[in-house]
Amino acid sequence: MLFSLNSFAAAMLALYIGFALGLPRPYWAMTTAYIVSQPLSGAVRSKALYRVLGTILGASAAVILVPNLVNAPWLLSLALSLWVGGCLAVSLLDRTPRSYLLMLAGYTAAIIGFPSVSQPGAIFDVAVSRVIEIGLGILCATLVHSLVFPRPVGAVLRQRVSTWLGEADHWALDVLRGEDAEAIARDRRHLAAAASEIQLLSVHLPFDTSRLRETSGVVRALHERMLLLIPLLSGLADRMGALRDVKDNRVRAALNTVVAWIEAGSPRDEGLALIARLEELAARRRDSAWTSLLIESLLVRLSEAVRALAESHALMRRLDDPDAPLSPGLEASARARGRTPMHADLPLALLSGAAAAIAIMLSCATWILAGWGDGAAAPIMAAVFCCFFAAMDDPVPAIKNFGLFSLVSLPLAALYMFAVLPAIDGFPMLVATMAPVLLFLGLYIPDPKRAGSALAALMGFCNALALQETFSADFASFLNSNLGQFVGLIFAILVTASLRSMGVDASAKRLLKRTWRGIARLARARQAPEPAAFAAILVDRLGILTPKLAQTGERHDFVGVDTLRDLRIGMNLVTVQAARADLPPEGRVCLDVALEGVGQHFAALAAGRRQPPVAELLARIDSALRGLSAARAASAVQGVSALVGLRRNLFPEAPAFVPEIAE
Repeated sequence: MLFSLNSFAAAMLALYIGFALGLPRPYWAMTTAYIVSQPLSGAVRSKALYRVLGTILGASAAVILVPNLVNAPWLLSLALSLWVGGCLAVSLLDRTPRSYLLMLAGYTAAIIGFPSVSQPGAIFDVAVSRVIEIGLGILCATLVHSLVFPRPVGAVLRQRVSTWLGEADHWALDVLRGEDAEAIARDRRHLAAAASEIQLLSVHLPFDTSRLRETSGVVRALHERMLLLIPLLSGLADRMGALRDVKDNRVRAALNTVVAWIEAGSPRDEGLALIARLEELAARRRDSAWTSLLIESLLVRLSEAVRALAESHALMRRLDDPDAPLSPGLEASARARGRTPMHADLPLALLSGAAAAIAIMLSCATWILAGWGDGAAAPIMAAVFCCFFAAMDDPVPAIKNFGLFSLVSLPLAALYMFAVLPAIDGFPMLVATMAPVLLFLGLYIPDPKRAGSALAALMGFCNALALQETFSADFASFLNSNLGQFVGLIFAILVTASLRSMGVDASAKRLLKRTWRGIARLARARQAPEPAAFAAILVDRLGILTPKLAQTGERHDFVGVDTLRDLRIGMNLVTVQAARADLPPEGRVCLDVALEGVGQHFAALAAGRRQPPVAELLARIDSALRGLSAARAASAVQGVSALVGLRRNLFPEAPAFVPEIAE
């Protein structure tokens, strides 16, 4: 209710100022106020900034293209289509709110450019008016949502991070206490989706008014530890499963100590001492027997998990208390500037841009060939529909839903235009008559399930009324201009369904293949990537994949797929590659042979050849293990632990590793 009231107040304020300034289309300012409005005040300000910049960029493109190409309508249509498609393709490569800038720059050029072809000499005035009206709506939405009971991003982000860290602690305790597999697996994959959500929220943090705005670096450093904790705790669960029947007093004592440390709140000083103890235990390998290697791997993973948990809790305490101490390393990490990489799909982005360009061209062809005076609405709406929903696997249902609720809003808009508005006079009466519809629709915009429908009805209602300083009701013009919207809708649906739409199965397969290709490249590389950056991409894909795999169920194509296992394998490969440089030449050769086999296996998976790893790969990994287990360098301990992880994940049912081959 508060969001709806604030949004309505911002929209009416923008409309009033638009009337007072004599702007040609003040209803653009009103509609913009609703589009920019977000439940979180920091998100409003970040979206406002990107929308202003995108509007200026799109208006500039229209000013350049229209006067120079107005005498060649087909060429102008092609130029604007390519501009929209190109901006959309680039925007889809950035899944943060920053992508809004280029996407808006694309369809803003269409909104300004196509209606201006009949008056190309006025294109600059139209562009300036558009920027002013958009800026006015943005300013009003930003002021109202920032001043009237604002809901800071920082408070929501802190709560999400605290909840995530508590769930990670609970997961670690379940693993260390030896809970059953079902208890350990319960609700764990959603931590990856939550990590991606936290990253998206953190993008808005620099625009927030809360104290946490000054701790953006701390949030980024904490997010990096969160990304590493997912594969670490998953790998720890695998080692615990493998050693369930092994009785080792030193391991049991270490596990009990870690459990007590987590239950005590993961204090920093005790954590440092615990890490040193675990690393010392891991270095005391008694022999190269498989059980000893598993124990060593368990202790290495345990020390890494304790380090990540200790640093995460220390950073969390800094979020709560700006004076909370951090180690020099963590302080430097919190002050470092960086950008966490996320999954991007260039071929799909290009296909989405091409679909938008083709839909716009088809709409333009209908407009030009039919000699349709009011047909500019068709390519405009084709651009808007293709851009709004391009990030979805199958945009067609969302486009249809948007079109349906836009259509539903037209009778209501007609009722207002031809019955209600002619009977009133003055701005206060206009506010009073608009309030019931806009306040009701505003209630549903913060709800993710209903936001699309509510925003479609609201935008359709406001744009159909086209409120201006001088009221005029022309039924023929009303019908003709709104008919163009549905011509654009039809072309957007037809082209998107033909070129761009994909089902959840196809989308999941696409993501899996990209993950497998990335693991294959990593296995064949000879230089390790930065662990947190590599984990960021894999965890981001895991967060996207998890709900898709849940929808696919137990279908044949996805039987045996384990995204957490792929994540563990990827992180083990990062560790192995990092240890490779410190190995003697003979150990490096054996390791390279094993890694080449891992690369071949995942390249085959990406090519569609779903088959278990071959026995030859197991022999290669065992050979590399024999070479590495004889090395005593500090990095060799990490390398052995990672090779044990590869063996466990690729061959979970294989017989125990044999240290020496019988003569």
